[in-house]
Amino acid sequence: MNFEELSRQFEKLWVDLCEDGKNDPLACAGIMMAQAMRIYKSMLTENEFNIMVETILKSRPEITAIEKPTLN
Repeated sequence: MNFEELSRQFEKLWVDLCEDGKNDPLACAGIMMAQAMRIYKSMLTENEFNIMVETILKSRPEITAIEKPTLN
């Protein structure tokens, strides 16, 4: 699976978990973020992890909202 396909799968998972008030979207986002940070911490050296966290922080202006998929 390439990056774009994987990204779409995660967006779909988020919509499936949080649409129609099933779960709190902020709780879902927090859990996903925490898990991502744990994966980074597990797979990267301490220096690489620090660079990743700094990169995430600096990329804040480029982050866009998720648009719910349309049903056709």
